[in-house]
Parts: sequence; C-alpha cells; structure tokens
Amino acid sequence: MGGIEDVIKEVTEADNTIKSIFPKVDPFLVVRLVIDHKTKRDNIYTLEVIFKPGQNLDEIRNTIVQVTGMVPSFYLKGTKSVVSHRLNLSLLKRINDLDYVVSIKGSPYSAGGSTDF
Repeated sequence: MGGIEDVIKEVTEADNTIKSIFPKVDPFLVVRLVIDHKTKRDNIYTLEVIFKPGQNLDEIRNTIVQVTGMVPSFYLKGTKSVVSHRLNLSLLKRINDLDYVVSIKGSPYSAGGSTDF
C-alpha cells in the first residue's frame, strides 16, 4: 500500500499548491493546463468566469478582445462571462488575479462547443 499512499500524499500536496496559487480556479482546469504545458499543446478552452456585480462590462469585453482576439458573451446580469480562446497557465493566472473575478471554470473546446460546466 506504500505506493498508493505516496500517490495520495503527492496529489494532496499538489492540490494544496494549486489552491494557493489559483484560489479562484477549478483545480481540474489547472491540471489540464499543466498536462498541455508538458506535452507542448496549445489548446482552446471555453472559460466561464464569474464576476462581482457592478463591473464595467465594456472595459472587460475590450480587454478580453485585446488579449485573446475573441468576443465574450455575458450572462446573469453581467456577472458571468463565457468565451473560448487559447489558454495557458500564465493567462489563467492573470485572470485569477483580477480583483473582480470570483471564480473560473473551463474545459477544452470541442467541435460541438460543449463544456464540462
């Protein structure tokens, strides 16, 4: 059982590290991006970002377009954004660190556009 316990310990430590660096992000998204990084893949992800109420949506839209080249959709009275674009750990950290962001989920974009959230 020592091997299994070692795996559990290592995964628990990795999970704690992910939560400390990316506190607003679904940990599974970070793991997928780590795998992409290791395999040198540059995938498109569909992101769902939840904002604090009362944000300047025009400013957020313009920033997203400038950074990603893609136009986001806004829902729930401007507190939720959905957009598909190339994503890496650096960009995810930049989004995570925005004061007005509450949470981030994401999944690899598929031909049908369906997501895991």
